[in-house]
Amino acid sequence: MGEPNVWSVARLPEAGSDAADLVVNGLELSCAVPDGSGAEPPGATPFGLLAASLSACTAMSVRTFLQRWHVDPGAVTVHVGVHPETPPMLDRRVTVDGEVGTDLREQLAAVVDSTPITVLLRDAVTIRTVLTTG
Repeated sequence: MGEPNVWSVARLPEAGSDAADLVVNGLELSCAVPDGSGAEPPGATPFGLLAASLSACTAMSVRTFLQRWHVDPGAVTVHVGVHPETPPMLDRRVTVDGEVGTDLREQLAAVVDSTPITVLLRDAVTIRTVLTTG
C-alpha cells in the first residue's frame, strides 16, 4: 500500500497556542480555535475547513456533471454556512449561473446530495441545501 495522495498534518507550536499550523497536500495555513466569545477568530477554523471541503467538493461535482451533459454551467458558487448549535447544521446554497432544464435540474439536485463529502458527512450532521440555476 503506497502513500495517500491526500494528506494533512496539524501541529500545535506551543502548549498555550490558540491556533494549529496545518499543512494540507503541501499548502500551509493556520487553523484558529474559537475562544467561546462568539467573536470571529482570525483565519480558518475547524468548522470552516469542514465547510470548505463541502463547498469545494460540491462545486467541482456540479461543474463535472453539467459538462458531461454539454451544459455550460457558467459560474458555479457554493456557499456553506455552519450553524454551530448542537447538533451542528450546514447550510449549503448552490448557485449555477447557466440555464439548466427541469429534468436535468432534478438530476443535478441528486448529484449535489451525493457528492463524496456529502456522503461522508450526512449521517453525522444535517446538511440543508438550496439549489438555484440560471
